[in-house]
Amino acid sequence: MSYRHNTHYNRKRKKRYRVPRGYIYIAALLIILAAFIVGIYAIKKYTPTKEHAPLTDVFVLTHDNQAAVVLNSEYIEPTEDVAHGYAMIDSGKVYLELGFVKDYLDDGYVYDPTEITLRYATDTEIYTANLGSNAYLIDKSNNTMDNNIVIAGDDTVFILADYVKLLTDIQYEYFESPDRVFIEKAGYAKQTAKAKGKTQIRILNGPKSPILEDVEKGEAITVVRDTGKWSFVVSEKGVMGYMKNNKIAAGKEEKVKATLPERTYNHISTGKEISLLWHQVTAQAANADIATVLADSGKVNVISPTWFHLSDNKGGIASIASSSYVSTCHAAGVQVWGLISNLEDESVDTATVLNTTSSRDSLVNNLIAQAITYGLDGINIDIEQLPGAASDGFIQFVKELSIKCEKNDIILSVDNYVPTASSAGYNRKEQAKYADYVIIMGYDEHYSGSEEAGSVASIGWVEQGVKDTLEEVPAEQVVLGMPFYCRVWNIAEDGSISSKAYGMDAVQTYLNTNGVSTAWDDASGQYYGEYVKDGTTYKVWVEDEASLEEKLKVMDNYGLAGGAFWKKGFDNTGAWNVIAKYL
Repeated sequence: MSYRHNTHYNRKRKKRYRVPRGYIYIAALLIILAAFIVGIYAIKKYTPTKEHAPLTDVFVLTHDNQAAVVLNSEYIEPTEDVAHGYAMIDSGKVYLELGFVKDYLDDGYVYDPTEITLRYATDTEIYTANLGSNAYLIDKSNNTMDNNIVIAGDDTVFILADYVKLLTDIQYEYFESPDRVFIEKAGYAKQTAKAKGKTQIRILNGPKSPILEDVEKGEAITVVRDTGKWSFVVSEKGVMGYMKNNKIAAGKEEKVKATLPERTYNHISTGKEISLLWHQVTAQAANADIATVLADSGKVNVISPTWFHLSDNKGGIASIASSSYVSTCHAAGVQVWGLISNLEDESVDTATVLNTTSSRDSLVNNLIAQAITYGLDGINIDIEQLPGAASDGFIQFVKELSIKCEKNDIILSVDNYVPTASSAGYNRKEQAKYADYVIIMGYDEHYSGSEEAGSVASIGWVEQGVKDTLEEVPAEQVVLGMPFYCRVWNIAEDGSISSKAYGMDAVQTYLNTNGVSTAWDDASGQYYGEYVKDGTTYKVWVEDEASLEEKLKVMDNYGLAGGAFWKKGFDNTGAWNVIAKYL
């Protein structure tokens, strides 16, 4: 026996362990069960839900007869502090809330709650409708609709949507259950497409979000915004939510077509650069001096006498107009624009006059009658310290007066402060559509009630006022008002302050009398001087030919329609010599 054989013979044989077949079956079953559970979980996780949600989950209605509003594919929900909806359904007709219409569609609607009258001015006509009536006027022409045009709601009024369509270029569609109105404004650009096949619109952009609509192949949709794999869409059935992008066919951009004729706002022009002089006339007898005024006023082609002011809350006006005054001006080739003011009679409430329909009508008619009677070439509106509550009434007054002025070939101009947040209610942009000229009162930067001393019209302030105005009004309609006066400021030791206005010659006399030396101040574009006497400090930013020329340069550089000057009596020959270089 060999050695190798003996080794093999002596090796111990190991016992082989075998897993019981039962255990193998159990393990296999566990693996299969785990895979099944994972599969069920995956199916549950990724399979789209078939759950449907009611549209009231999207369109929340909290008021009786309310309809939800979707404007240009965006749902417009009233804020919590609003005590009404933005639309309502009455007798099966859609009505839109006044505030919503003004804020979102067209600010031109003006409602007078005291006389329950709704007014609207187009470029040539005035529309009038009353609460609870289906009748309306176009100027004086009677018209009707099938339903009441204005109805009352909770602390507001609602306007028949079909009436709004007459005046404002919109399209709308009404859907029921729940009530909702889809509005589109003319010019709205939207992305339109069609569904590739059967699909769903869901509340959120995910397969587990409840379904709002089962969409049929070929259904038209508007794609509002793409969020990745999903897009927010609006369907032709008035449902809005999310649809998968792979179910949306390639679309195209469409603009909502205008259905109303384009408005044309005509303006009457003097045909030349304006050089306007305001003539403060406080009594009928003062009109007799007009020949002397013209002779002493250099190059003037328009004069605006302060002849009219509000005299009561019903639209009455006091007048000291003069036919001979107008005749004298016309003989000299000078136009006359009668000025209407609201500051003379403290018993008159400007807001009441402008916001009350019958009072505003009376004011317009009275002014037109005066203009025709005296042969005026124009009317100059000087409504100052306008209360915020009178903003709508003011601009409606400008519109209504403008329409009647144009029919009578009368030029309409409106005086304005330099633009500030507090003067936004004058709505210069809307003025510019109707008024022929918008005049900037480029003075009273610092005035008698100011808490600090300063220039009446520093050059930087004036130029900024021009720039800001030109953002709203075309240059060919803008006239820059410039002062012939300045203020001498008295600042006492206790810090109290007061001032007095001086004309151009008067301030030079004051400076000479008090031995005040002045130096040119580039920042204000004026000569500046100050002195102290008996503990009181006196400061003056002088208006003279040099400062006036700086303002005329601004007028010239910005291509404005001309200049206006406040006021006769504060001027001098030197001022008119400078004006003649620019106008």
